[in-house]
Order: sequence, then C-alpha cells, then structure tokens
Amino acid sequence: MCSAYHSGPFIIDEKNRVGLVYTFTDFLNKQAQGKYSFEVLILPRARLLLELRLSNHCIVPFVSHKWFDPNKQFFYWSQPVFKGANVILSSKEYKLESIAKERVSGMKTSQVIGFFDDQVEALISEKTVVAFNTLSLEKSVGMVARKRIDFIVSGKIPLHYLVHKQKIQDQVHLSKYKTITFDRSVSVPITNPKLSAFIEEQVGLFKASVEWQQAITEFGIDENE
Repeated sequence: MCSAYHSGPFIIDEKNRVGLVYTFTDFLNKQAQGKYSFEVLILPRARLLLELRLSNHCIVPFVSHKWFDPNKQFFYWSQPVFKGANVILSSKEYKLESIAKERVSGMKTSQVIGFFDDQVEALISEKTVVAFNTLSLEKSVGMVARKRIDFIVSGKIPLHYLVHKQKIQDQVHLSKYKTITFDRSVSVPITNPKLSAFIEEQVGLFKASVEWQQAITEFGIDENE
C-alpha cells in the first residue's frame, strides 16, 4: 500500500499506525484472510511515481486518476471511496473565495514539493504570485496562519484536519469555493486483474463498514466534500 501522504488524516502517526491509510490497510488484511498481505509504504511523491512506472506492486489509496493517469490507461481505478475537492486557505483578514488573477495578483503562496496544483502553477509561471516551496502541507498551513504567505490551495479534507490540529480556526479562512473536484479512489496495477477485483469489492464493503464510520468521526471526513 504505497502513499505519498505525510499528513493527516491519511497519515497521522507512522510509528503507531494512525491514519486513514492504516485504517484501510488493516481492513483489507482482515478481509483477505491470508490470501493477500498488505503493508504501508510511505514514499516521497517523486519516488512513488517512479515506483508506479517501474513496478507492479504499488496499490495507491485515496488518489484521483486526474493526477497521474487522466485517461485511466495505465492503472485500474476502483469505485470512489469518497469525494475530494481543493479549496483555498487564506487569512481571516483577507478571505479568498477565488484565485482569479485580478484577485491574487502580487500575493504570496506556497506549494508542497512534489504536490503541485495546475491553477496555482499557472499563476506562478505568469509571475502573478510569488511561491515558496515547503516540505509539508502542515508547514504551509502554519505559514498562512502566521501571515508569512497569503494563501495556499490544497485538499479540503487535509486542510480541515490541519487547521483543527493547529487550533488556528480563528486565524484562517477555508473557502466555500472549490477550485477543483475529484473522486478519491484506489489505484491498482492493471496487470493484476484478480487483485483489482478484490480491491473493487473491498472498497464497496469498506464504505459500508463500522471502520469507515469510525474513521469519518475520528478524522473529520465529509463524504460529500
């Protein structure tokens, strides 16, 4: 089970195996009853993409085909586990509901190395905004709270989680506007149809499971993001 996530709710505590990726992996192992054995491997995004090109061992949970297989040619994609969306995190003082050029011109933003948003990348390329790279989404969120940058664009679920973790709800604003929406599915090597069939079945069962309901509550997940 390969993941490039380094923050909650996907990976919260690697040592103690806390986070949605671990919840899903443990569910699969329970359901497999020895037929399959799944382990979590956390990789930098660049390394993950390399592994996907060179091997057929990586199953990647909670990702969108839009990110690295837009035509669904190279991997099997499961039914969606839940909906995803990118939103804007800005300060309470300058609440952003849009990243239109005229709205963000001259502002500062940040992107996590390896995780780039196409719309923000366009703004950077056009020199509409100035960008600072960080090693983690958590650091980028903190930079918004401390007003070192003006905004970031990232997934609503991890942003919501990190805002509450850092207890900065009174300092930042999460936009209602979604810059993009997508399905969070499970990517499986296309060369293994039996494994793909197993994962497809288990995703359906997971969505109806007690484990999923507990995860929704524990990690603050909105199924209709």
